[in-house]
Amino acid sequence: MDALLDRQLPTAWERFRSSPLLFLARLLYNPFVPRHQLVRDKVRVVCISDTHNTHESQPPLPDGDILIHAGDLTVSGTRHELDSVLSWLISQPHPHKFFIAGNHDTCLADPETQQYITLTYPGLTYLQENSAQVTIYGRTFCIYGSPYIPKHGSWVFQYLRVHPPWYSASDKPTSEYESTRIWSRIPALTDILITHTPPLAHLDLNQSGCYALLTALWRIRPRLHVFGHIHAARGTEFVRWDRAQNAYEDVCAGRGGWIGLMKLAWWTVVAWVLRENRAEGTTMVNAAAVGGFRDDRRNGAIVVRL
Repeated sequence: MDALLDRQLPTAWERFRSSPLLFLARLLYNPFVPRHQLVRDKVRVVCISDTHNTHESQPPLPDGDILIHAGDLTVSGTRHELDSVLSWLISQPHPHKFFIAGNHDTCLADPETQQYITLTYPGLTYLQENSAQVTIYGRTFCIYGSPYIPKHGSWVFQYLRVHPPWYSASDKPTSEYESTRIWSRIPALTDILITHTPPLAHLDLNQSGCYALLTALWRIRPRLHVFGHIHAARGTEFVRWDRAQNAYEDVCAGRGGWIGLMKLAWWTVVAWVLRENRAEGTTMVNAAAVGGFRDDRRNGAIVVRL
């Protein structure tokens, strides 16, 4: 547990020494990834995750139309901890509030707790592999949430991690991979996706994200994907689902190698020369609210406009 709590963002030299190929791929890919989506409307989505009982000591949440918590509300997953954070969430002024469980939130694996939430906190919407719709300023958003993560330890809501070099969702029976079954349930027309795990290669720190989820995202391509789980990878990223991104992800997944790096360089140059439109794509947010040494830093929420 201490190794997880104390995990820090590696230095540039540590990243290069660990994998020169991945270091160069990120160096090449990141400068051409726009950090912010083109704002045409002003639906404010306030994103937070991994508060781990620190909700009262977090900075005040910004105003917004939608409030999303992407899991790990608690540390030990007790009903007492959950009541504390849900009371805090429901006291917030945001008109629409959604949350999912994280691997620490063990009591949310109990159907009786889920029923208790519905009766006790009617102003909150708990999502566990299901969708909800919300209409704001005449625009309707489909929001889907799932708590599952690749297996690490003995927590709840876990599945066996798939290994990218041998994994393909298209050439294996769905029943062969539990992760494929889980992520295939996401509706194709999802606008806002909430998961606890990040996808592989995006805000996941050293390939800690899920490759099966990344594969599903190429099918869904939501406007916004909110997650957490990897505290040191907090941040935002805008992805375009183009050939440069595909080449970058292949390198990160161990499928591209140095040839993949050359493909990434080629498609990056092509996109720059053609000045392709970067307004369409997915905003990804790792909204982990704790960080630093033994998670002593309080980072607050991240606001996205859709």
